[in-house]
Amino acid sequence: MEENKPNIISDFLKNIFSVSDADYSHKLIRILGIRFRILKKDNKKVIKIDYKKYSDITQLPPAEGFLREYQLSLLEILKEFDRICKLNNIRYWLSGGTLLGAMRHKGFIPWDDDVDVDMMREDYEKFASIFNACTKYADLYCELWRDKNAKATCILKIKHRKIKQVSVDIFPHDFYFTAVIGEDKKRLNKKIKKLRKGLSYSFFRIKDTEKLMEKIKYLTQNVINQNIEVDERISPSIHWGLDFPHRWNNWIYDYDQIFPLKEIEFEGYKFCCPANTDFMLRNIYGEYMKFPKSICPHHTDEKAFTQEEKQELLKLRKLSQKN
Repeated sequence: MEENKPNIISDFLKNIFSVSDADYSHKLIRILGIRFRILKKDNKKVIKIDYKKYSDITQLPPAEGFLREYQLSLLEILKEFDRICKLNNIRYWLSGGTLLGAMRHKGFIPWDDDVDVDMMREDYEKFASIFNACTKYADLYCELWRDKNAKATCILKIKHRKIKQVSVDIFPHDFYFTAVIGEDKKRLNKKIKKLRKGLSYSFFRIKDTEKLMEKIKYLTQNVINQNIEVDERISPSIHWGLDFPHRWNNWIYDYDQIFPLKEIEFEGYKFCCPANTDFMLRNIYGEYMKFPKSICPHHTDEKAFTQEEKQELLKLRKLSQKN
């Protein structure tokens, strides 16, 4: 018991005030238990092109230099992800900034530095083992990633064994047991967001990731779905999984806003997208054809890449050309 006291005191002091690295691109500031993620100043200086001089956001030129090389390396991982999904009849769709880039630029947003995809829970739970068994790249692997700076945040990531900052993020969605509209949808949306807040702000952190996933599964099946079996044939509503604290106001979609999946062009290739891409993007970004306030990478730090990692990025692209 005595051994735990220093950790308890240290954690308490950290919550009063502390500054640390949240990830490669953000600082984490804790003040009286409240956490703030602040983008590092260096990230704001990466983009050399004055994109706002363009009147039409769809006509922006692609990224240049290392950022463009990095994007094209991520593209190779996305292509491998797509190959394995189609080989194993796994449904997925581009989401977040990747879907926005496809819709607006037919490829990466010029300052974007990650890839986001979504899939339904049934496929999500088996995907890591399938990817790891099927990938033709020895250095790529998929695992459940846990955010060390959050109480209950975890998603699947495809990573590279030799490049720390490379990853493709995979987010889970769940079926509700029926279709909801109007006030019923508002009540369900409020309930789901409340459950997610409860996980995020709980005083105790569930340290064991497997137990956390069991907790999320219990809340989804028993509290949200009231232990009623889901039948996709009735086109039930779909909601974001509780695994990740999205900031969107609306967490629920109608079945036909996602399915049947369509295809969209991204960097000269075709990938899966939701049936109603426009609605999905407006739900997240609002008027997504406008210039955003922040034009810079939000996930990586170019200075943190070693020369060896840069060589591995190049090797990844060359391997794709051979295959």
